[in-house]
Amino acid sequence: MCRTYGPDMIKTFRGALVALAVTAPLVVLSPAEAAAPSFRSCDALTAKWPNGVAKGPVAAAKAVRDGYSRPATTKLAVQVYWTNYRRLDRDKDGTACEN
Repeated sequence: MCRTYGPDMIKTFRGALVALAVTAPLVVLSPAEAAAPSFRSCDALTAKWPNGVAKGPVAAAKAVRDGYSRPATTKLAVQVYWTNYRRLDRDKDGTACEN
């Protein structure tokens, strides 16, 4: 069975394709939604965040109690922690590259 589509259906389909083609390039991630950078070492990470990065304020407070400087807990710093914690949080305390 072969279907034929009427002119109204074809116009609707073309309109949808044009709308998609026009709006698709406009969907861009904001810097906050972009992927957090990956660091190969603590030396590279501490060049940007000198006191390291923590997964949240509780982990940052624990680092301070343990005698370290307060690590960063901004939204980007937390994203950086979760991107890099497997390599850089060696003692698994919630803070990467504390010093």
